[in-house]
Amino acid sequence: MEARDRFRSDMLAFMQDYDALVTPVAGFPAPEFGTTEDDAHFPGYSYTQVYNLSGQPAAVVRCGTSPEGLPIGVQIAAQPWREDVALAVARHLETVFGGWQAPRS
Repeated sequence: MEARDRFRSDMLAFMQDYDALVTPVAGFPAPEFGTTEDDAHFPGYSYTQVYNLSGQPAAVVRCGTSPEGLPIGVQIAAQPWREDVALAVARHLETVFGGWQAPRS
């Protein structure tokens, strides 16, 4: 618990200079259905784990498509209690990049 509290404090101090951070959701495009829990994918989720541990609000939006037709998302994380900032940036990115798209058939 102490380590988690120190991490949260460090993240809060870091975020004082930023309204929001835009990062990958994962280190790879969306995995195929049913494979998200595979051990090979676990290291790629480190981008989301940071904000899960720090308790910061975050939103995820699609901003592209891989050559295989899989969605590529970005994550927007904001300062604590600033969900409005994360959602505003997410809305802007959805507008610019086209947001959700039906899978290719």
